[in-house]
Amino acid sequence: MLNKLKNKPIVINTDLDGMISGLLLKKYLGCEIVGFSNSAEKIWLQTDFSDFKNVCFVDMFVANPDIICIDQHIISVDKKHHQILKNNPNKINPNLLNSRFFLPDNSYYYKYPFGTVHFIIALLEKKGFDLSGINLLKKLHNITLIDLILRADDTMKTTIDSEYVNNATQWWNWLLNLSNNGKIILKLKEYLNNISVTSSKNIKNNISEVLKNRPFFCDSSDGGIMQPIKNKLLKDNVKTYFKFIAEIMAIEIEMTNTTYKTYKGYTKRLSLTKEFRNELTEFNTIKNKKIFSYAFVRSSKRDYNFSATFYQKND
Repeated sequence: MLNKLKNKPIVINTDLDGMISGLLLKKYLGCEIVGFSNSAEKIWLQTDFSDFKNVCFVDMFVANPDIICIDQHIISVDKKHHQILKNNPNKINPNLLNSRFFLPDNSYYYKYPFGTVHFIIALLEKKGFDLSGINLLKKLHNITLIDLILRADDTMKTTIDSEYVNNATQWWNWLLNLSNNGKIILKLKEYLNNISVTSSKNIKNNISEVLKNRPFFCDSSDGGIMQPIKNKLLKDNVKTYFKFIAEIMAIEIEMTNTTYKTYKGYTKRLSLTKEFRNELTEFNTIKNKKIFSYAFVRSSKRDYNFSATFYQKND
């Protein structure tokens, strides 16, 4: 499964999950980070790369069946659609491996609840990679690496302080099994078993405080940056942020003055009718409009349960 990603140029999301995932893929699979996404309507790709089919998108599902992506969202409408996506080797997703889909609701309620990074760690350990170079106790800027990894997609809170604790427990067991009892997954699981709710809240608040202030200036408490590029170059605070994550992970990166081109789409939240669901399954479109990326973000019982990014002409 991970062979698809080996030495592949990758586009990563500009949040903790995307950045940590991208650096792991760089170190262990030789991937080259050639672009960024803000998980919404924009993608920034190095000017040397103009064809999305040549890259793999990390932490974002891409609808085009020919584009490789690894993510953790609910992407299947139902069992029929799930089978189509599961049979496509370009789509790597825990909800495809451990069948979960939008309909029926009792499948959606038990979706994968963690970050792409935790899934990637399990897959790397499954393939036999030695991840002993990851020092989970390393500390920088008053943040410990293990806490940073578990902050991705609010994994710590989901596991010990949410209404999804039982589901989280089942998925940690699934990850441990997937990883062939991998050492890093086991350490993450055991660490969470010994963290109190109070401690988890303090850890989360501390990480938010550090990331949202100087020198990182993240836009969101989970380390998200909505506009990483200015005048075609990576912003200084984003370079500093990236270097921090790389340093705490003991991964070498070189921050060059590479120029990026901006690709713009537009995002919409929709409530999918049966007609729209059938269209999505058959054509990867909604109202005959081609979808670039999408995910089911709420159950069918709630309105605006579908988030999609549509193609648009670029500058």
